Amino acid sequence: ICGNNALRELSSPGKSGSFFYLTQDDRFMIKTVKKAEVKVLLRMLPGFYQHVCQYENSLLTRFYGVHCVKPAGGPKTRFIVMGNMFCSEYPIHRRFDLKGSRHGRTTQKPEAEIDETTTLKDLDLNYVFRLQRSWYQELIKQIERDCEFLEAERIMDYSLLVGIHFRN
Repeated sequence: ICGNNALRELSSPGKSGSFFYLTQDDRFMIKTVKKAEVKVLLRMLPGFYQHVCQYENSLLTRFYGVHCVKPAGGPKTRFIVMGNMFCSEYPIHRRFDLKGSRHGRTTQKPEAEIDETTTLKDLDLNYVFRLQRSWYQELIKQIERDCEFLEAERIMDYSLLVGIHFRN
């Protein structure tokens, strides 16, 4: 991932102040994090590993590394490397970050400026999803398992990321 065009910055920092980067092959995402977030991740890692091994269809983001760099004379930068949930053989045309809330959950962008890189929010979602009953039941069961894990780890702020591919 070293070189002039190795990483693409995804967006300006959100409320958390984190920066997000994608590798050129779209397989990995890098997120800058605060020391407190690193501590939480390291604390929950054993249980997380057990959970994703037990439930191979878990919707939880896969973590591949927790790092800290300190350039000579510069500040420490902590970051995590995780799998890009939107890396797919199919192009993703709409992305949603769903928290199950209404407060501040719209993207303040004019429709003309929304493209496949825009991350939309709960109140921007205006699609109906139709799934086979067995797929729906398995999806709900996995969301419940993942939420139970996050609750047991006392993780309160999490999202369901949804990517939509439109068939021609």
